[in-house]
Amino acid sequence: MRAYIQANKSGEFYNVNAFIAFEGFSSLGWEIIKFHDIHEIKEKNPEDIVVGGIGNVRKRLEILGIERSQGEIDYPDSLSSYFGRKIWTSTIQQLFENKQDWNVFIKPKDITKKFAGKVVKEYKDFIGLIEQDEDTRIWCSEIVNFVTEWRCFIRYGEILDIRQYKGVWDSKLDLRIIKSAVNDFIDAPAAYGLDFGIDRDGNMKLVEINDGHSLGTYGIAPLNYAKFLSARWSELTGTKDYLRS
Repeated sequence: MRAYIQANKSGEFYNVNAFIAFEGFSSLGWEIIKFHDIHEIKEKNPEDIVVGGIGNVRKRLEILGIERSQGEIDYPDSLSSYFGRKIWTSTIQQLFENKQDWNVFIKPKDITKKFAGKVVKEYKDFIGLIEQDEDTRIWCSEIVNFVTEWRCFIRYGEILDIRQYKGVWDSKLDLRIIKSAVNDFIDAPAAYGLDFGIDRDGNMKLVEINDGHSLGTYGIAPLNYAKFLSARWSELTGTKDYLRS
């Protein structure tokens, strides 16, 4: 089996996620090929996993003629009971024109990472967001001050690992809530990140869901990361997951 892993112009892995993927796949005996530009990959075998940034992975799917069956999955309806706050959709222009709706957290709805999620409180917060020919659809969320946040790596409906990525070390995570959310996410992909946080009052709330094809490692073991990526890639491409067991 083969894994193409993104590198920078100097030939070094482009970030720690790529290196951890290399460690995981190489330990399994997979052939590893570095790439910088996605168009460097000439083979058209969909079983060959591509590890890289969101743009590169999705461009590879496009080159292979594969359309994702799901859009972005930040806040699934099936998990709305775990939000613990009001979350709704709007557009940049609509929000800009309604000042009474400001003091909210926003993030792009249709294009992941089109801009970094941010809090909008005043006019200057819209700088760089308003486009002349396009009105970007966004998620709006009531602001929550999370004390601690965890990323739960979910693979085939099971918890593969949980990693704290922000906040105080002694916060207590309620595993029952995590397991309940996993069970309730009925339209979940094969691999995804389930991010939960605890607010200042000790309430656990869903931060967001992240697609599994280009997810940050946050300390997950290399072998588990390889299994995680393989699960999502095989689902996206309709190919066999050779690491499923």
